[in-house]
Parts: sequence; structure tokens; C-alpha cells
Amino acid sequence: MINLDIKDRKILFYLLQNSRQTLKSIGKKTGISKELTSFRIKRLMSQKIITKFPTNVNFAKMGYTYTDIFFQFKNINPKIKKEIITFATNSPITSYVSLLEGKYDFQFEALLGDPHEFEAFYDELKRKYQKYLTFVDWVTWIRGEHYNYSFLINSKKNITKPWIWHWGNLILADIDELEYAILKELSDDARMQTKEIANNVNSTVTIVNNRLQKLIKNGVILSFTANVDWSKLGYDWYHLQIFLNDYNKKSQILNLIRKSPHLIRTFKGLYYDIDIHCTFLFQQQNQLRDLIEQITKKFPNEISNHQFYRTFKVFKHEYMVPKLLNTKNPLLKTKK
Repeated sequence: MINLDIKDRKILFYLLQNSRQTLKSIGKKTGISKELTSFRIKRLMSQKIITKFPTNVNFAKMGYTYTDIFFQFKNINPKIKKEIITFATNSPITSYVSLLEGKYDFQFEALLGDPHEFEAFYDELKRKYQKYLTFVDWVTWIRGEHYNYSFLINSKKNITKPWIWHWGNLILADIDELEYAILKELSDDARMQTKEIANNVNSTVTIVNNRLQKLIKNGVILSFTANVDWSKLGYDWYHLQIFLNDYNKKSQILNLIRKSPHLIRTFKGLYYDIDIHCTFLFQQQNQLRDLIEQITKKFPNEISNHQFYRTFKVFKHEYMVPKLLNTKNPLLKTKK
């Protein structure tokens, strides 16, 4: 486990909120120089704590929703497990693949645009690996709140407002070829200099800046963030699921949960018999137990049951829709 000092933790905190902000801006907020900020970011990358700087695109604006599918392994061995993980990771329609501990063993998140693409992927998965997988759950997410890692700066409570997304009632984005090319350039490197983007897409800095502002204003770009290997810092993803006796108390229970600086997101899903689903980053499982104790103490009669599972290892985490990631664009220059 790598222990970060408070300066590195602050840098990580500000990059997760907006990885495209300048070194000067991050340094000012952190209390160090631009040069030292650059050095520390490079060190976080060389330590593979930061794995990349993705741009988070609103997939609903581009005609996609997404579904999480959960399995348990059976008749499994390391070779077959690796094959299944590789199969899911290499698929252009999956955005997230992980191993789990607890109620589930394996999860993938599929972005649903063309339903026939998903059908073909799922049919092939079953043809190859049905002997080794037991289907457990699936959920299509319709709403989510994402919080901004307040625990990194030693805050005792959530200090940031969430960004919120929802599926449905959205006008599809009208994206032209230039905007498409800009998004593709930013897919794995949100910190790419505007000048470099402009050069790669045969445009100018002014035009690229204007198009970026348009994409942000129209809600196509949700955020510029960072992918972090939390295991290197001793953190694990814990997913808490709560079943209610009194659904009228749901908002009050959620408001209590939202105070935790370790809360990362809450979700609402379709076809999912769970009343509250939320995700935390904790270094120790007893931190989750303490939170559950706090919730059940305050709401002793309103909760019928709860359960949780842990993300053991993440193999894939993408923020772009397959159309952007996998289709060549004529505006892009050939990179030598």
C-alpha cells in the first residue's frame, strides 16, 4: 500500500473533480507551486495510482443506456476465469468489468445502443461459458448521484455537491464530425493540450475551445476525471444494498448516507428489487459496518434487511460510448 501525504491527496481530489484544470489552478488550491504540482502528478502516474485521465460522456445524450449483469462462478478454474474476463474486457460494448466478493463473483456493465449488438455478445458469452456462470442479477440504471471523494482531504463529511445523471426525457445530442473527433481525442487523456487536439483534428485552438464549451453546456461532457487504482492506496469498493419496510423513509435514510465522506455514488435501477443501492470507498470493512450500525440505529424499524459486496479487482473502466471508441474518423490525422 502506498501512503500519500496531504498534498498528494489534495492533488488527487482536485484531479478527480476536474482533471482538465491547469497546473497553476491545482497548485494554488493545494498550496504548492505549478512545477511541484506537475512533478507530483507525474509521480502519481509513474506509481500507477493514476492510470489515465478519461472524459466522462453522457451516454444517454448519445442514444445509450447501460445495464449491469452479475454472475456467480461454477465449475471454475483460473484458466477459464481468465478467459471469461478477457472475453468481457475485449468486447466493444462493455464499459466496466470486475471481479467481486460476496453475493456476486463477476460483473460486467454493457452499454446498450443497438440491442442486436448486445444480443450477439450475450449469446456468444453463453455459448462459450454457460457451464461456468450462474446468472444472478441484472439492473438497468435510470438515475445516479456521483460524489467527489471528500475523504481524500480528511473531511469528516461530504463537502461537495454531486453531479447527477438520469436516463430518459433527453434530447439526443447533435454532434458533428469535428465534435466527434474532439471527444475521441479526449477519451483517454482529458488533460491533452487544446493545441494538440486542434492539430490532430485539423482545426484551430479557438474552434476547439468553442466546441468543448458547447459539448459541456449541452450536457454531452459530464466531467473530466481520473481513473485511480484505489487498491494501491489500500481502498476497496463496497456496495451497500438496503431493503425497506417503510419506503416513505427512503429520502431520510439517503440523506443520512449522503453525509459520509466515503460515499461515491447512489443509483436507482429498473428491474432490481433493492430500495437503496450505494457505493463507498473504505480502507477497512469495519468502516462499512460502523455506517450500517449508524443507519440501523437511527432507523430501527424502517429497514427490513441489508447486504453488501466488494469489488475485488477492476479490469476495465471506460467512460465513452463504443461508437466513439471503436470507429475511425476521417478528421483524425494519422499518428506516426
